[in-house]
Amino acid sequence: MKKLILISAVLIFCTSQVLPQLNGSGTSTSPYYGTVSGTVDWYPNTYPGGTIYVLNLTIASGATLSIKPGLYYGGIVEFNSGGILTIESTGTVSINPGTGLTVDEIYNGGTLILESASNELAAASLIHYGYTNTGGGVTIIRHFLSGGQTTSQDYKWHYIASPVNSVTVSTYNTLNLAQYMENLVTGSDNSFGWVAYDGYQYSTGATLGSTFNTLSVGKGYNYYASSAAVITYTGEINVQNKALTLTCGTGYPDYQGYNLIGNPFASCLDWDILLNNYPKPAFVNNAIYFTQNGKVASYVNGIGSEGGTGTIPPLQGFFIKTSANTSMSLREGARVHNVEQLRYKKKSTAGDSAIDTISFVRLKMRGSNDSTDLVVRFNKNATNAFDAKYDAYEFSKTSGDINIWTTFAGTDYSINGLPFPETGIEVPVGINLKLNGTFRLLLSEMKKLENYSILLKDSYTNQLINLRNGEYAEFTSSPGSITDRYVLVINKSATAVADISSSGRSFAIYSSPGKIINIRMVSDIPVSDKGTITVYDMTGRKLYQQKNVDWHGPNDTKMVNMDARTSGLVLVEVLTGNIKVVEKVLLH
Repeated sequence: MKKLILISAVLIFCTSQVLPQLNGSGTSTSPYYGTVSGTVDWYPNTYPGGTIYVLNLTIASGATLSIKPGLYYGGIVEFNSGGILTIESTGTVSINPGTGLTVDEIYNGGTLILESASNELAAASLIHYGYTNTGGGVTIIRHFLSGGQTTSQDYKWHYIASPVNSVTVSTYNTLNLAQYMENLVTGSDNSFGWVAYDGYQYSTGATLGSTFNTLSVGKGYNYYASSAAVITYTGEINVQNKALTLTCGTGYPDYQGYNLIGNPFASCLDWDILLNNYPKPAFVNNAIYFTQNGKVASYVNGIGSEGGTGTIPPLQGFFIKTSANTSMSLREGARVHNVEQLRYKKKSTAGDSAIDTISFVRLKMRGSNDSTDLVVRFNKNATNAFDAKYDAYEFSKTSGDINIWTTFAGTDYSINGLPFPETGIEVPVGINLKLNGTFRLLLSEMKKLENYSILLKDSYTNQLINLRNGEYAEFTSSPGSITDRYVLVINKSATAVADISSSGRSFAIYSSPGKIINIRMVSDIPVSDKGTITVYDMTGRKLYQQKNVDWHGPNDTKMVNMDARTSGLVLVEVLTGNIKVVEKVLLH
């Protein structure tokens, strides 16, 4: 019976290279051009800016060009405007995970391959504008998908999409390939929408008349298999805008209107670019929802929960919600390379900078084998009701082993946008557990709320827990829902920031319970100076590093959540511009 549940330092010197087969040196001022013969490996991240520039290129018969990431993911092969890639008969171009290729036209008489990582760590990326099969040309995309079950025996479903037309269900070698039929949701349970390709409705066990044999470009699907597999797509890759028809039933507005769509391209689709540069129907919310580690992640306007971002990987399906029947288009102008893009997560192009302008707190819940989070954000234009621009609903309370959300004015949120409180605000927290265990609630991230206290009220014990000072709530529970115990309390207070002595330094570095390291700026530094935070053990072994850290003035605090197995003294080094601060910190 089918079941479905929602769910040491290495220095690399950048240098151009002169290849005997080609003219040029691969730089922007001297791009490569000519014919590749034999076998050639290109590592773009060893070139200036991580990019190899090309004018026109021919892959001779029997020759192979492989674009590879090298030691680290990253690197692009960029053809000049009007550039042409020609692959002759029996020639091969292979784009490996963690690299990308941009070219105007491809003339393919050989083989073009987009490879897959074996662990969902990265994707190969292709942006092109025209394709001609010159006779016998083959394009192959490989797609690794994990399988099996979570700790609590939940099935690891994946929202997927195909950028290739006429892919058949037999490609997936599983009975569990489903579409989401929004019109079937007629009550307070959106699981009624899941229907397998053979018409099997997961929620009822009934066999319906709605079946499909091929996958449509631009539509999302749900996939499950008992073990990991590499799916192989063969065919011409879509490069056109994709128009979508979106539907919404009536009578149950909280559960209807969800449409499972898919990235129709072989590169990432930047949701922020799409919303900011192209028309979007007013009925359609800004939030997107997709699977992440067996749970549903969300993202809206610069910030995500559960690792969600606005950069949608190739081959990824995702949900959007509309409040009325309408249509919209996924545009080729929103294609981007994000060659470090995980299948389910990574920052978006716009989101990288957007998150630094958002006032928010991130509350994390940790178990012994899993964690999840929620976001409460503040904006002067937000309201206490649902705001399409700032809010994301809690899509599923039962996906994954543990779930957490906020409830405000009768609505459940994974990302809750609210106006800045004039004095204070209380936001109830909901929890759902599928496992017995001990769990911890803690503040994992906070930005631009210098004059606010962040507290957690425990209604069972009458405790008020100061999350901002590093305190946390810990509880033991059996499976079930908890909706009446915890309340997030955010109060405006001019003295909310703890008075930690900095000894005249630019940063105060201190620990708090839960293996948390706090780095608080206590003096002005140039805003343009990005920083690096590194944590070492007492032998000098690097335990943690975060680069390109943005600072926003005095009292801006960064929190580093160290691995639970790390204990004792560690060295914390902060580098910003010409400022260097090193402190010993005792983790407890």
